[in-house]
Amino acid sequence: MERITLKDSRYRVIGYVDIAPNGDKTLRNERFQVLGYYKKQADITQDARFMTVGRGDILTLLLK
Repeated sequence: MERITLKDSRYRVIGYVDIAPNGDKTLRNERFQVLGYYKKQADITQDARFMTVGRGDILTLLLK
């Protein structure tokens, strides 16, 4: 599994994206709480409660 660290303009960590070998992604905040999921096979983004929020990979829009 690969992890990408997301930082703001001041280089503070604001979140992480974990990428599974099959292309699925999990977005976590700076405290590692799950904010959402991207399912590559279905090409949808879901929030932490598995409610679909959009088509395509729009995970970073879930960061607050």
